[in-house]
Amino acid sequence: MIRSGLRRRSLLRAGLGAGAATAGAGTMASAQPDPGAGRGHARVKLGCAVQRRYLDEAEYRAAITSHFDMVVTEDALKWERLRPNPRDFDFADSDVIVNFARSAGLAIRGHALVYHGQVPAWLDKVDNRRDAEDDMRRAIATTVGRYRGVIGSWDVVNEFTDDRPEVGSGLRPTVWERLIGPDYIAIALREAAAADPAAQLVLSDYFLEYRGRHYDDRRSVMLRVVRDLVRRGVPLHAVGMQGHLYGDRVVDGPAVSRFVAELKSLGLDVVVTELDIVDQAYPADPDIRDRLAAQQAFELLDAVTEGGGAHSILAWGVTDRYSWTSWHMRRQDGLPTRPLALDAAYRPKPLMRVLQHFRRRTVPPILPERGTRP
Repeated sequence: MIRSGLRRRSLLRAGLGAGAATAGAGTMASAQPDPGAGRGHARVKLGCAVQRRYLDEAEYRAAITSHFDMVVTEDALKWERLRPNPRDFDFADSDVIVNFARSAGLAIRGHALVYHGQVPAWLDKVDNRRDAEDDMRRAIATTVGRYRGVIGSWDVVNEFTDDRPEVGSGLRPTVWERLIGPDYIAIALREAAAADPAAQLVLSDYFLEYRGRHYDDRRSVMLRVVRDLVRRGVPLHAVGMQGHLYGDRVVDGPAVSRFVAELKSLGLDVVVTELDIVDQAYPADPDIRDRLAAQQAFELLDAVTEGGGAHSILAWGVTDRYSWTSWHMRRQDGLPTRPLALDAAYRPKPLMRVLQHFRRRTVPPILPERGTRP
């Protein structure tokens, strides 16, 4: 049952008020989850994307272990770093991240086995199906095989929906789609499953959250692809909604809930894979920005929960100090971006309160109609 907008907004205002007080305390411990909260509810894993070069900093490591259950390799396993040439693999950075996570008792996600972005120059010279497929299969088998039983979840194919989803097949014309054809997605999933049958295999994409025809089309492409894969028995366990939230776009709560419910009906989980806030359109005042960011994240996560809930929620970074938005999505007023749940000094913001709320349970707090839900 979709709750009324009034109830949702009332809950949100109450939650953000508490979150602002928490953030104002300025201590990591203040945002820690209550071990007794949400008893009887499944706990959602909360994770963050990690860069190897910052793990030498004690504050960075402490923030991860204090606030998160899971890490994801942000760039270390993208082909640009992993595949310096067609023959060799460089696991130096990813091994550091994996060893850190294991020593801290954190779950690990791998990102991303097949992705058109951040690829080495030599890949542009591949011009035939056999070489493209051989390179893809070898990369997946080698990478997943190396971390078999250690990395429990993989973004197998990332961002495969075309930026004009209404055109043609709706698939992005990557080197693999062009040379292998649409079935490259199924081939990649089967190769990953062969390398680690126990791993969670995920297809992840962006702009699945918003209101508008373009975003309806992107959700339709994703659903069409995953329905076909499920029908054919291709190993697939979850769909990733990246969750890069832009301040000038509106989360389509009902559409997101229907989308998640449809995925659940296919036997698939949902993972929020890259949550952060692109705050270019928000006012300069940092307190206002932080509250708007928390509100937008709440709207997305609440809609996902209404549709059946997320298996895990991953923030795309640890701290505002080190976010891709600081160089790729700069504000026109020159102020630092504030995309994440911890500010540049590692202080929790209202967004952390929202994340902790959805971390504790897969359903929102008790509301009058809550007894109608299982």
